[in-house]
Amino acid sequence: MSVTMENPLGEHRTMHGRVVEWIGLRIVSGEFDAGSQLPNETDLGAQLSVSRGAVREAVKALAAKGLVEPRPRIGTIVLPRYKWNLMDRAVVDWHGRSADTQFLHDLLELRLMVEPVAARFAAERANAVQVRGLEVAYAGMAEHADALPAAEDAFVAADLEFHLTILRASGNQLVEQLGMLLETGLRHALEATSHLPNGVRTTLPLHRAVLVAVRGRRPIAAERAARKLLETTVAAVGARKVR
Repeated sequence: MSVTMENPLGEHRTMHGRVVEWIGLRIVSGEFDAGSQLPNETDLGAQLSVSRGAVREAVKALAAKGLVEPRPRIGTIVLPRYKWNLMDRAVVDWHGRSADTQFLHDLLELRLMVEPVAARFAAERANAVQVRGLEVAYAGMAEHADALPAAEDAFVAADLEFHLTILRASGNQLVEQLGMLLETGLRHALEATSHLPNGVRTTLPLHRAVLVAVRGRRPIAAERAARKLLETTVAAVGARKVR
């Protein structure tokens, strides 16, 4: 019988998933350095109270994500970061949970490259349902902003939905897919930025500016507002890093 446990995203995972996560988190956090050898199957199995077969299957899953490479007569080697599949949802989640500030910064830069143009397209292409979705998401943010940090989960959920709706409303299926891939990383990033001093007070009006521009079918204004929103967030995160 499989053993399940709840993860922070509210999903269930099997014992296999738990082993994959345990090893993956330690690779992403640097506890298992690139070029190092993982403990052998027997030692890992004993440490995690699972069979050698469970460890072997977990290693196969991690190899598929580019994190490790099993080598005959040598063992399982942790691969350098440039070989990792950084767009894998689990790998993104592990970065967020390990509080990797550089990854957060890189994610913000990627968003800065994509979201302003997505907002411009959304102002041209969004349908009535998507515009209404933006309005509801913004209303959720505004409702919970004054109740932070107690209402952090609700605020972040609304903030996440706002940004994912912008990507969906761009009308570009690849941009929408990018949003689905980055959803986990976006959640971690939004949780982090919601803790910045005056972060919500500063960015909430900028979210509204994006909403108003998209709703008003003003593409250039939507792009500028989205860019200003992300630039403000990048600057705030950067200032926090140098303190």
